[in-house]
Amino acid sequence: MTDAEMPDAPATDAAARGSRRRERTRAQVLDAAELLLSQRAPDEIRVEDVAAQASISPASVYVHFGTKDALLAAVTERVLAVATDALRSAYAAQTSPLERFAGVGAAYLRLLVDHPAVLRYLTATGERGPRTPAEEDVVAGFSQLRREFEQSIRDAVDSKAIRPVDPELMSYFLFGAWNGVAALALRRDALTLSPEQVEAAVIEAGLMLLDGLIAESSSS
Repeated sequence: MTDAEMPDAPATDAAARGSRRRERTRAQVLDAAELLLSQRAPDEIRVEDVAAQASISPASVYVHFGTKDALLAAVTERVLAVATDALRSAYAAQTSPLERFAGVGAAYLRLLVDHPAVLRYLTATGERGPRTPAEEDVVAGFSQLRREFEQSIRDAVDSKAIRPVDPELMSYFLFGAWNGVAALALRRDALTLSPEQVEAAVIEAGLMLLDGLIAESSSS
């Protein structure tokens, strides 16, 4: 290393530390926002609440995300990335078409159980429609996952692993059914279910559905 290069090293180290610090703060804010979003509707969450949960100043939240809507969209985008990896891994698994169909469904259920904030966010934005490019991107991402689930059903039908069904309509039905049951965990009344009960209910219903699809397919 030459004398001319020496002064650059401390600056480079400082920049790296600053970058890591920003990433840690951003992750703290996203974790705090996801926790609050799992407990409240998006309109009930304030930037000040997120800042308090993350133990930082509200100004820092604005510096990293700009607006509350951008922050909440970022939470869902982060979980969407996790969901995309999980569902695509299930779809790419070297198993039978029937096992892939079941595996993709199980991966989506895991997402709903582990990240209730996503369901609350999708429900709220779905009722009013996307308002920002970030929200439109989230909708596009989940729409793509729904299409990939549809393809897993189509593969199972084409291979005669299950009886003939409309893959598109079945994917929408299951998407809506899982979301609906998972939403029971978000209720604040006597109709609420625990996450464990949601998972058990969806698994039991899924096994019954598969049994019916396979039985009819096998008897044809």
